[in-house]
Amino acid sequence: MWRPSTPMHMMDIENGYFLVKFQNKLDCEKVLSEGPFPALPSYLYNRKIITKIGELVGKVVKLDMNTDSRARGRFARMAVYVNLEKPLVSQILING
Repeated sequence: MWRPSTPMHMMDIENGYFLVKFQNKLDCEKVLSEGPFPALPSYLYNRKIITKIGELVGKVVKLDMNTDSRARGRFARMAVYVNLEKPLVSQILING
């Protein structure tokens, strides 16, 4: 989403707030000035729905086992096979 030059860490701290830790000050300044700031409603954070979202991008081959438990906050990690001979999906509209 933001493509920082060094790894960042994000945690959902509820009520629509997130704690984001950047390792690089310039990455932090870029995000604060340019965004975007997407928000996926909490009811969508379950294995079935996250898998369906991933399938809009490609074939889902692995989903992080902590998605349903929210052990990593409201974050979902997955591995998706993408056909590079087709145009890449740049965004997905949900509930729109």
